[in-house]
Amino acid sequence: MPSLSKPTVCADCQGTGFLHGRTCPACHGYAAAVAVDDLGLFFGSRVDSFAILERKTERRARGIVDFALLIFGLAGFALFIWEATIKGFDAAFTVRFWTQGTIRIFLFWISAAVDCYLAYRLIRETERTQRVRSRPYSAGAEPVIRPIVWEELRKLPAKSRIDISKAFSTPAFQALEEAYEFANRQNHQFISPVHLFAALLASPHVGFLVARLGINAEKLKDTVWRALERETPRTGALTVSPEVFAAIFDAYLDAYRERRADVRPIEFFAATVRGSETVQAVLDTVGAPLEKVENVITWVRIVDDIREKYRAGRARARLRPKGPVGRAMTAVATPMLDRYSDDMTEIARVGGYPPFVGREKEMEAVFRVIEGGRGSIILVGPHGVGKETILEGLAERMVEEDVPASLRDKRLISLSVPKLVSGATPAEAAERLQEIFYDIARARNVILAVPNIQGLVGVAVGGGRALDLAEILASGIERGLTVVATAAPDDYAAAVERSAIGRNLERVDIAEPEGDQAIRIVESKVGGIEYQNRMAFSYDAVEKAVVLSDRYLQDRYLPEKAIEVLREVAHAVRTKRGEKAVVTGEDVAAVVSEKAKIPVTAVTEEESAKLMRLEEEMHKRIVGQDEAVTAVAAAIRRARAELRAENRPIANFLFLGPTGVGKTELAKTVADVYFGSEERMIRLDMSEYQDQASIYRMIGAPGATAGGILTEAVRNQPFTLLLLDEIEKAHPDILNVFLQVMDDGRLTDNAGRVVDFTNVILIATSNAGSPAIQEGIRQGKTVEEIKQQLLDAELKPYFRPEFLNRFDGVIVFRPLTSDEIVSVARLMLLGVAKQLEAKSITLQATEEAVRELAGAGFDPVFGARPLRRVIQEKVQDAIATILLQQKVGRRDILILEPGGKIRIEKREGF
Repeated sequence: MPSLSKPTVCADCQGTGFLHGRTCPACHGYAAAVAVDDLGLFFGSRVDSFAILERKTERRARGIVDFALLIFGLAGFALFIWEATIKGFDAAFTVRFWTQGTIRIFLFWISAAVDCYLAYRLIRETERTQRVRSRPYSAGAEPVIRPIVWEELRKLPAKSRIDISKAFSTPAFQALEEAYEFANRQNHQFISPVHLFAALLASPHVGFLVARLGINAEKLKDTVWRALERETPRTGALTVSPEVFAAIFDAYLDAYRERRADVRPIEFFAATVRGSETVQAVLDTVGAPLEKVENVITWVRIVDDIREKYRAGRARARLRPKGPVGRAMTAVATPMLDRYSDDMTEIARVGGYPPFVGREKEMEAVFRVIEGGRGSIILVGPHGVGKETILEGLAERMVEEDVPASLRDKRLISLSVPKLVSGATPAEAAERLQEIFYDIARARNVILAVPNIQGLVGVAVGGGRALDLAEILASGIERGLTVVATAAPDDYAAAVERSAIGRNLERVDIAEPEGDQAIRIVESKVGGIEYQNRMAFSYDAVEKAVVLSDRYLQDRYLPEKAIEVLREVAHAVRTKRGEKAVVTGEDVAAVVSEKAKIPVTAVTEEESAKLMRLEEEMHKRIVGQDEAVTAVAAAIRRARAELRAENRPIANFLFLGPTGVGKTELAKTVADVYFGSEERMIRLDMSEYQDQASIYRMIGAPGATAGGILTEAVRNQPFTLLLLDEIEKAHPDILNVFLQVMDDGRLTDNAGRVVDFTNVILIATSNAGSPAIQEGIRQGKTVEEIKQQLLDAELKPYFRPEFLNRFDGVIVFRPLTSDEIVSVARLMLLGVAKQLEAKSITLQATEEAVRELAGAGFDPVFGARPLRRVIQEKVQDAIATILLQQKVGRRDILILEPGGKIRIEKREGF
């Protein structure tokens, strides 16, 4: 990312401000400068060995003097305690005690004067660092930055010329000095961003950032050293590089834009990383790309803001008014309003809300509506997307007066609908609301927030006369009351939109946050979870919570569902590893995997080996059909390696072939291997959807409040295998529904809900073209030749080309050979044997018996399907009879022989 400031650096003095021991005549000692808004910024502190030594000596001298003064002050206090112990502490409250003229009291008074002087010195010390120039709230969203020439800077008024070096905090400026000394020791020509980066790593704020990123410290150190090896060797005087000057000015601009008091190490670090491709490459090498670093920088600032708000809030809390005066310190008390509401601006004033992050666009939309004349608005969004957070952010902006003129000097009061209607008849609730409006009208400085406004609709006055409380609120709005309400989309459509209140509120939609926006919002919320559980989240944990909950937990919305996941993970990690543990991304993945019943953790060595031999595992249940098994196994590996398209189903397959060749069995195998159980399969018989109207059975009838068979099944079990059996029999309009599913990974039901299909493996089976497949096999054609013939001719009467093109693979299942039927018989008998294992009975079969069953169960038309019935009749029925006659006991062996005979070998020994 290029520098934001692009400062002008004096070419004559190389940014030192001095030439031949005198002030540089070209830049007049300003060294480097840039114009921002109506200000001229320059860097007025020398960075060389002598200046650094001078500043260090001064700091040490001040520290020694301050320490000596502190010791003297403590000694005077000790003398006071000594005197009070001798004379008695009660005597300390008498005039005689203080006027008796003892040496101890005399020294105490001197030490008190020294303490005052020490306090004065410390205050002056804090004032040595100038504040970053305060940026007006009326200024534009971004400061105007342009180059400046030295004469223009010199002619600016003194108050408009800003020496930004004085706005750097002591740790930030010391990082620059350490970078100089580091470059000097390495005999380099310039102070580069890499030197500055290495120096900043020693800062606690930056150390906190590195810890959140989960970077290996030794690997980072080695990477930094390798980057330093490329620096230019010394050929002249050591100077500050243009890139570091850019970082210095960018750090100040960052603080100026964010209205911070001074430039701290974190602003310096952010500017250094953004402006240097080399530093970005260093971080990327250790697993911290720029976007990840940016999010953690935001996190560090959020933590700082929370800390500052807590300190400021405790100080302000002592000044809160007590008594009948209104909470805004006005002369008008609002007792009814106070009883049924919370003053959000007062809570914001004492630091009661986390920093407002990630919803700036929505806040601007609120301001546009208010400034446009409508006055009252309703925030509409699903539960958990942050509607009340926007109300909290509005309260904070009102406290800071960073709001339109119509909202300044106002209070944001949140009306509690449950409190209002609790324990009251509808008539009493209406009376309470009228009295609240009376308080608001008298106060004349109240903006009313009404979370979940639908709670006011439908509360009728007693005696059977229908009058909603919402109608009373609507009349208040018409008389000039400003309301900011919230509601979920369903509640808004059902209760608010067509009511009297709905016509008086301008709708502002609040969408679910995505990507970095969601991550930064979650970062602002997790501090309380960390404090409660005495542990810390890594950035990977927060990122994984957002990404995985968004992908796999479809019944809720960000950021709420990510925060709930982190709560569960924190509790699990604390229980398992104790306090002070660091929650990793894998901890989050493990919890999400357990909740979603789908593998999302990193691939272990054992699982990797299993994935690599997936075809072998699947062939334990599927005989032959190598092409189908290979294609499906490859899709599963892509999904597990996270190389699939995330906006489509995991895989879309069309299985073509005659009946009884293993199409459905392969689908069951996939459900078992990837989703953990054959039960994670939704099976639809498409022969039941042959008419156009049957689409409503699938996605719900128009105007219905519930979805259809397909949409409800996937909504309730989003991680599943969807098997569409005999798809060629479905109506063409039904096939169009699946065009959207395979393309976009989503489907909207007739209740208006979007159902996610991105975690579905979709398999459609069809017998279309089966005669052509069998004929092609008889003619000796390859499977690929048969498939091309099907696509070119045989499938056209059933499917449109655009439908076939949506499948990741069209797979032909060839008829089973006689040897393969024998293998299928063995697999089916193995299934019977597993059922008997629970009774500690062993089932064995001779080769002749297996081939006899295979011959009896094979049908050229129905494939292996009749084989299951033959085994049921000739094997399972006979075994059931033996069990019921109690002819076999535990540890006995049943041997299946030709002719359907079952011989029993009794156990040996006891």
